Amino acid sequence: MTHDKAAIVERFFARTGPSYDAVVRYFTLGIDWRWKRRILAALPPTPRRVLDLACGTGILTFAIARAYPDCRVVGVDISRGYLDVAKAKAARSDRVTFVHQLAETFVSDQPFDAVTASYLPKYADLDRLIPQIAAMLVPGGVVILHDFTYPTHALLQQIFRLYFRWIPSIGGHFYPEWEETLRELPEVIRTTTWVAESVAAMRRSGLRDIQVTSLTLQGAALITARKERSSWESGRESVSFLSSMPRSLEHF
Repeated sequence: MTHDKAAIVERFFARTGPSYDAVVRYFTLGIDWRWKRRILAALPPTPRRVLDLACGTGILTFAIARAYPDCRVVGVDISRGYLDVAKAKAARSDRVTFVHQLAETFVSDQPFDAVTASYLPKYADLDRLIPQIAAMLVPGGVVILHDFTYPTHALLQQIFRLYFRWIPSIGGHFYPEWEETLRELPEVIRTTTWVAESVAAMRRSGLRDIQVTSLTLQGAALITARKERSSWESGRESVSFLSSMPRSLEHF
């Protein structure tokens, strides 16, 4: 995470941990959980260890633990406030551990079957983060990135603008601590190039079977990739664009 992006994260999320679960549920109209289910579906069949970067209050972290009873999950986040909320929930599971650390600097001497990161990529230093993720994956392990995207279709752009025209005032009324974040978030989404940057960094890191899937009116994207199992795969490269995600990533 660069200094500028770290400053944005600090400003956006300094006081919003206690209300995060409600805000992400209400102001994505429940779609956040559909996206989380897509992440769960992309995990390996029987993961034993999963790393959840930018875990926040642990929504995805605990969902992984519930879905895979034999899996240990490590959640990492830069915000102490969010981790306080997550740790308060942790009494429900002895298979979940939380670490207060920048995602790009987290390392583990025990590899993971999968690494997930939801809502992190637009803020992250991807050239630094993705090689680190690749190094922590077991052979055949998968990385799953998810975040908002700005639509490329003109009509969907108009829907995006209309949504963010009213959501800050409504959200700020019910959750005043979120008003600044909700007003500034659209510009972050419009200007991020996280999809293109992620694909390029995955290629450089030797990850294979890269798939980019557009979600919900091009309002978000899911990228999955796999660490090669053996040396014979090193000459293979595959990048797939699904569900109307344009092959050209210039617009992101």
